[in-house]
Amino acid sequence: MDSAAGYARRIGRTIAWWAVAAIVLLDARSGFSAGSPEAVSKMVAVPAGKALLGCNQAVDTECEDDEKPGGVVELAAFEIDVTEVTVAQYKVCVDAGACSAHGLDLPSSGTADEPDLAWTCNWGKADRERHPINCIDWQAAADFCKWAKKRLPTAKEWERAARGTDGRRYPWGNEAVKPAPQGNLADKTLLDTKPGGWGLKEFVDGYVTTAPVGSFPAGDSPVGAKDMAGNVWEFVADGNETRHEMRGGAWSYYPIALRVSDKAYAPNGRRNGDTGFRCAR
Repeated sequence: MDSAAGYARRIGRTIAWWAVAAIVLLDARSGFSAGSPEAVSKMVAVPAGKALLGCNQAVDTECEDDEKPGGVVELAAFEIDVTEVTVAQYKVCVDAGACSAHGLDLPSSGTADEPDLAWTCNWGKADRERHPINCIDWQAAADFCKWAKKRLPTAKEWERAARGTDGRRYPWGNEAVKPAPQGNLADKTLLDTKPGGWGLKEFVDGYVTTAPVGSFPAGDSPVGAKDMAGNVWEFVADGNETRHEMRGGAWSYYPIALRVSDKAYAPNGRRNGDTGFRCAR
C-alpha cells in the first residue's frame, strides 16, 4: 500500500485536472488509418526466458520504492496484444452482448461519477474508433479479455513485453523522450489547448488526449508491442479487492510515468479518460 507521501508524489506527476470543465477537442489526426478492427487485435509472441524487471538503478535514477529492488526473473512464453484495445474492438464485444457499455462515456472516481470529465472519454465519438477504449474499469477490461479467449497480462508479463530483457528505462531504450516523442504524453498540444493547464512545451505529439493506436512507431518495444509508453495507463492482472495496478503512463502524464518499471494504482470501480488495457494469453 502506498504511503501518504508516496500517493501525493504520484498525484503530483500531473496537475490535478479532475475538475476541468468540458472543452472542444482538437484532434488533427482523427483520420489516421490503422487497418480494420481485426488488425489491431493481432498479438506478438514473447519467448520464455530471463529478463531484468523492476528498478534498474544503472540506468534509472527516478525509481520509487515500489519499483525496488529490481532483479532478474524467469517467465514462461506468452503472447500480448500489439496495441491497446480500441473503441471499435470493444464495440464488437458490446454488440455481441458479452461486454457492458455502462459508464464508458462517464468517468468515475470509483465512488462518484465525474461528468465534468466526460470530454476525455472515447466511447460514442465518431472519430475515435481507432483510439484506445478508455473510461473503463478493471472488471470490464478483464471481462473483455475473457470474452476474447485471452486475459489481462500480469505486471511482470507487461513489463517484459515493454522493455525486453536488458532492463532498459523506456520501450525504445534508455534515452529520454525526444521533442517529437515516441509516445503520447502531456505535451505542448495539451498545454496550448488548455490555457493555464499543464504539459511540457518542448514535446509535441499532436494530440490533446488519446491518439489512434500505433501512432508512434519510434516507441515500439523490443518485441514489437506499440504504445506501451503513454496514450493510456493499462490495467494488469495484479491487484486485490480494493485496487489494481496500471502500467505505462498516459497522455496526461510527464515522462517519469512512461518508464517501464513505473507503477500506478486505481481503486476498483474507477473509470478514467487516462486508462485502458490490452490482453495477453
